[in-house]
Amino acid sequence: MERARIAILGSSVPSFELADVLIAAGCTVCAVVPPRGTLGSGVERRAAARQLPLVDVGPSINDPATVAKLRGLGADLFVNWGHPERFAEELLALPRLGALNLHPGEIPGARGLEPVFAAILEGWPAITQTAHLMSAAFDDGPIIRTRRIAIDDAPYRDVVEERLRDGAVGFYQGAVQAVLAGERGAPGTGPRRYFGKLKPDDDVLGWQEPQEAVLRRLRALSPFKPARCFVAGHDEPLLIWRAEPSGHAAADAPAGCVMAAHDGELLVAAADGLVRITEHERPPALPLASLVGAQLTGDQR
Repeated sequence: MERARIAILGSSVPSFELADVLIAAGCTVCAVVPPRGTLGSGVERRAAARQLPLVDVGPSINDPATVAKLRGLGADLFVNWGHPERFAEELLALPRLGALNLHPGEIPGARGLEPVFAAILEGWPAITQTAHLMSAAFDDGPIIRTRRIAIDDAPYRDVVEERLRDGAVGFYQGAVQAVLAGERGAPGTGPRRYFGKLKPDDDVLGWQEPQEAVLRRLRALSPFKPARCFVAGHDEPLLIWRAEPSGHAAADAPAGCVMAAHDGELLVAAADGLVRITEHERPPALPLASLVGAQLTGDQR
């Protein structure tokens, strides 16, 4: 039987583990296609170390010259894992069996760049990782495999990302082998939701919100990005990395009021309870003790 020819597109480090297991299973990795610029430099080094052929995407993976190079591969399947560009229909039509994609969300209910942020922010009990055949519509197309990953224990974003990586190579390999065996999948059902890239104010804590909503927003960002708010009357933000519910009784204080500050920690009133901030960065002009009684706000004033 002729060996299936697979091109791996993207920037994910685990994609090289996937290449290893596919080669061990009898496939030919006919090319690795890194993204352009600095994002692709690490991919190029790892491909060279494994003596895997590289395709330079040039100005874009959809550039006519790049499409011509990829057509010349004679690939049976494209396997995408983290390539940042949106693929044109002409590109998707090149491989005999189509292009497979690994998405960190359910399709069509969690499409887009930020399903992980949305899942934590909205308090979903689980997130669904999806391997699907790509179509012209972004993060859409027939579903080959899914797996449900629990996130109901209030994890921070890095923990959720780690859970998505854990076991992903084996999961994705199973989807690749299913497509090679002839599976074509079926479209997902249910409401269509799209979560685009973060907006400028998505990292701002609104202390008028309930305690749990404040903490979910923080966990959806940290540790890759801090949440921020402002001390009334000051222009520089207070950056918050870690926080937890406080065991203290809810105080009769306006939301956003700093109730206490000691040992590097802050106790702040949310709409329905107190939040204990355990890791933060203050503006240099604001000593810890000076924050007691201050008002935290989402507005720069």
